[in-house]
Amino acid sequence: MEGHRYERVAESIREEIVELIAYGLEDNRLEGLEVVDVQVSPDMKKAMISILTPHQGEEQEKVLQLLRNAKGYLRNELAQRVDLYRTPELYFDAALDLGPKRRVQKLLKRVQRGRLKEDV
Repeated sequence: MEGHRYERVAESIREEIVELIAYGLEDNRLEGLEVVDVQVSPDMKKAMISILTPHQGEEQEKVLQLLRNAKGYLRNELAQRVDLYRTPELYFDAALDLGPKRRVQKLLKRVQRGRLKEDV
């Protein structure tokens, strides 16, 4: 039962981070960015956010650095939006693009959770 809590918290964080990146951070380099996955540590102190960017190489590193520089703002906004005892420290990492297989797995996971609506 406890494992479901981590999933719910991770999904809440993912939804809010998607919205904050889309509407809170105004930078053209973030266009096309997709938050693929959020993993929360068992002690709820850390959240690893995997992103997928349309950029490769050096541009991808610039996008990651931009997000890492904005993590204080994102964490503060997240604390106001998600009711948690402790807001986890945010860590950003680039996800490997696994193509259509990853997309199907993501959609199946959303169907299982009852969240059919696509990301904004």
